[in-house]
Amino acid sequence: MSNKYIFVDYEGTLSESPSGSGENGKVLISDLLFKDVFSELKPIQKVKDFLLKQNTKNIFVLGIIDTAKEIKQKERWLKKHYSFIDSNNYIFVSSEHKKVEIINEYVKNNKLNKKEVVFIDDKLSHLQPAMLQGYACIDVQDIK
Repeated sequence: MSNKYIFVDYEGTLSESPSGSGENGKVLISDLLFKDVFSELKPIQKVKDFLLKQNTKNIFVLGIIDTAKEIKQKERWLKKHYSFIDSNNYIFVSSEHKKVEIINEYVKNNKLNKKEVVFIDDKLSHLQPAMLQGYACIDVQDIK
């Protein structure tokens, strides 16, 4: 798989999921605006080990953000825990965009074949649309 372009989700895939001040630890917009809910997250080691075996120049972080403040926090965390991923390969988009749309745009702009792309995420709601578009997808739970 080392010749593939790998798009990998941030929360719940590269890192454990953050917790916030909402009910059952739900992250609220106030947490995102006024706290740092990302700095102390632990990386998911099996994902890190898997990615280190790939062509790291072709790994792209595809994360969702709700506030601009999250970008700096997430970038700082990525540089600390995934320094082998080029910071030019961080793609953060608002939740109004579907991840498969972003992958489609990258494939189109770089004239890639969909068979060259792998998408790794922890949510079936993100993986299914990508599978329907013809991308190879890996649920984070399936990484050993």
